Amino acid sequence: MATDTMRRTPASPRQAPRRTDPRNRPVTAPRHTRPVPGTAGPRPRAHAPRMPFILLLVGLLGGALVSLLVISTTLAQGSFRVTSLQEQNAELARQAQTLTNQVAQAGNPAVIAKEAEQLGMRPNPHLGFVDLKSGKIVVGKPSRAEAAINVPGYTP
Repeated sequence: MATDTMRRTPASPRQAPRRTDPRNRPVTAPRHTRPVPGTAGPRPRAHAPRMPFILLLVGLLGGALVSLLVISTTLAQGSFRVTSLQEQNAELARQAQTLTNQVAQAGNPAVIAKEAEQLGMRPNPHLGFVDLKSGKIVVGKPSRAEAAINVPGYTP
């Protein structure tokens, strides 16, 4: 029996198979050991609750969508108002042009004479002219000398 025990070799620690990393270097497998109680070892990472973060993201997204809707509505309303004011401005410009034409037609001397005749007015057969040099009123047809008006800046 003694020979039987001699043939056996003492139990050697079991080695894990070797692996290689991407750079082709041998890496030994980590040994699993239990931490000794009372020693500071790596603590398991506490997972932060994800629900508040998700609610925050949903709230921000909802707020962004609501503000986008408000901005879009405000811009559309402003656009409608601008269009309405432009149409009103065009209509007022047409009215101003029509009134200007009516004033120009009413100021025509032929139209004024016709309206005066309809009101019962007649032209004065005795025209009178004022001589600016002497201040006299000349009635009838002025003489050639009286007709020559000598006013600075006036050239007949």
